[in-house]
Amino acid sequence: MICIAAFIVLGICVLTVPIIRLFNKKLANNIMRLFKRSMHCFSRHVTFRACDTSFQDDVKNTLLRKTVLKHPKWTRPLEILIEIASLAIIVLTIWSLLVGAKALVSLYVYGTCNPTTPSACSLDSTEACSIDEAPIVFTEDPIGWTGNWFKQFGEAIAAIPTRAKRWEASDYVPNITSYSAGKKDSRPVAVDIFDPGCVVCQRSYKAQKKAGFDKKYNVALMVYPIKSATESSGYKYPNSYMVASYIVATEIKTLKDAKTPAAWQIVDRMFTGKTSNEKEAIKEFDMGLSHDEAKKELRKWLKEIGYSDKEVKELDKLAKSKQVKDAIQANYDTVENEIKTKKIPTMIFNGTRHDGEFTIETKF
Repeated sequence: MICIAAFIVLGICVLTVPIIRLFNKKLANNIMRLFKRSMHCFSRHVTFRACDTSFQDDVKNTLLRKTVLKHPKWTRPLEILIEIASLAIIVLTIWSLLVGAKALVSLYVYGTCNPTTPSACSLDSTEACSIDEAPIVFTEDPIGWTGNWFKQFGEAIAAIPTRAKRWEASDYVPNITSYSAGKKDSRPVAVDIFDPGCVVCQRSYKAQKKAGFDKKYNVALMVYPIKSATESSGYKYPNSYMVASYIVATEIKTLKDAKTPAAWQIVDRMFTGKTSNEKEAIKEFDMGLSHDEAKKELRKWLKEIGYSDKEVKELDKLAKSKQVKDAIQANYDTVENEIKTKKIPTMIFNGTRHDGEFTIETKF
């Protein structure tokens, strides 16, 4: 243990040798000499051979020389402490390497070094509403925390191929969906994944609209209400699941002769329109309206879009049906198990997966 710990400590010291050499050439030479000896001993240990040098004994003797002369009885306890300290150095070094490796892999795959709370450690300038997980506190559940840590690391490694693959949007189109400008054979398919309560999704939608994205692509809708373990509603935005359920319901029960599908008309009102009290719709649904008030507002929109009172009642039932729940669950499964993004909105088009906000500068 001492040999390996000394190799780690001296290896760190070697990095400072050029600076030390400017002030004390002899000390720098001694560090290099000791490092070479420790490296030889370390190389034999890792290849399961006995260390054929006295380096380990030299380290102990150097640390204990004065203590042996003055307090001989302390020698054995101090030897044990040195072994424990050596083990601690080795464990901390291995853990530091693992943490660094996980952060780098996660950064490459997800654009964030912390997959649990992506927004807390994102080096990507693209804004997004992150898909956060419920954090496990180490002091409360160390085994669960450790298992989850390595599970995330494994998932990040498994997701590495997603960075290099060519993304075919048509492979991820939901079974129940609608296209923003109707589907035309002359246009390639794009998939737009968003949470109807996400403000970044709102900005992304406005940028798409301004850029004329739906005039170049058949844009398929995939609603993804972001879950939250800390919010009482169970979702990051309290009314987003309900809005999503009505959007899916209108994709099942389509509005006849509508130039723009009813689902996309709801999306447009959510992201660009106002509520009955003349306030910005998305802010009201996120913070101003209760569940019942939000539902009442949605029913009003449905009537204004063109649904009859009878059809609205049918949509109310459909929004709560197993068919709609299964459709939204299918979206969850696709995003989490196939697309493996940690950021909403996410778009798939032109062979690429675009995580985060679509801006007017985005090439498409």
